[in-house]
Amino acid sequence: MTRTPTTAVPLNTSLYVPPQQFGELARAVHGSGVVDNLFMWDQITNFWPPHLWTMENAPLAAVIPDIDSYGDAFAMGAYALAAAPGAGVAISTDAIRRGPAELNQTMWTLASMAQGRAILQIGAGEAKQTGPFGWRRAEGLGRLEDHLRLFREFWERDEPVDFEGNHWTMRRAWLGRARIARPEVWALGGGPKLLDLATTYADGFAAIVPCVADTPERFAQTVRSLKEDLERKGRDPEAFGFGLWFMNAIHEDPEVIDRAFDGPIMRWMAATFGRLDQADWRRVGLEPIYPEGWHYSIRLRPMDVTEAQSADVVARTSRAHCEAAFSHGTPAEVAAEVQGYIDAGCTYVSICDLLPLVLTPEDAMTAIGRSLEVCGRVKAARGAPALR
Repeated sequence: MTRTPTTAVPLNTSLYVPPQQFGELARAVHGSGVVDNLFMWDQITNFWPPHLWTMENAPLAAVIPDIDSYGDAFAMGAYALAAAPGAGVAISTDAIRRGPAELNQTMWTLASMAQGRAILQIGAGEAKQTGPFGWRRAEGLGRLEDHLRLFREFWERDEPVDFEGNHWTMRRAWLGRARIARPEVWALGGGPKLLDLATTYADGFAAIVPCVADTPERFAQTVRSLKEDLERKGRDPEAFGFGLWFMNAIHEDPEVIDRAFDGPIMRWMAATFGRLDQADWRRVGLEPIYPEGWHYSIRLRPMDVTEAQSADVVARTSRAHCEAAFSHGTPAEVAAEVQGYIDAGCTYVSICDLLPLVLTPEDAMTAIGRSLEVCGRVKAARGAPALR
């Protein structure tokens, strides 16, 4: 029998959400008893061109006028932990926009606050939040390697660190001797180089369903391959984390999901993020919306997308693309799908429900309950307590 997975639910870190309301959300999610980690995305720019975010397309625009005004994920993580003592925290970021010393210091702080229940998931970066700000997305994998090596160096050494990396050089770099609680550091993403770095240096890796791991069987192959690689490198495969983010559209009323899948917000996301390898669309009998080789992390810059371009993408995206791009249905149906991936080797589950983006503000306020129900069902299936 596989172990009970760690569960996580992302919190809305929009600056339009009052801090008191954010704290109440953190307490509610932690208080459910079925979510291990409060999850924050370290984002600057979202996936949608601003002209798509209108009241007509997204009623939530009435209270969140734009979806690019993110709060700092690490500051929000600290706030969430203060608001919900005893919670764990998970934060995703990239290897480009923050330096290794600063990132270590921040994560050591959060891990201390979370009593060791802290995970950093770090990827190679996205063009939409690197290029416009003066960073080079092409440096992502090299910087990721430096980060993963330095996480070990700083934590394991009891003396100043000398380091020659791909992009960082350090001489007698020192963060002190305090080792209160060690955060876990996972690689986020895919590709041969990233997965090699993960099995060499990281505590785990995370990918996304269904845009990368479109079936449990395909994910099981990845798990087997990575475990073999870990064994070759002298590491314990059972100590390594296998994480998945589930891109969801969860609702008990199928007509609500139907309407969402007919709208431009969900269709844009399905086209742009539904399959990271465009050729994978053909595995489910659909034609890609973008050219072969197009990858959102390298090509997508929402601020540069014209209204004509977004209209063309949305028009060519079908209902079938949406159905293939999101794990969707009632909480029970989504939980059953998640369970298939747990049986395939997933040990960390993040329920990322995007449906609230297109709900009324009133319905969006209740959406977190559906994510909690999924987590509760997943926990109960492994003998852990259900919702309390």
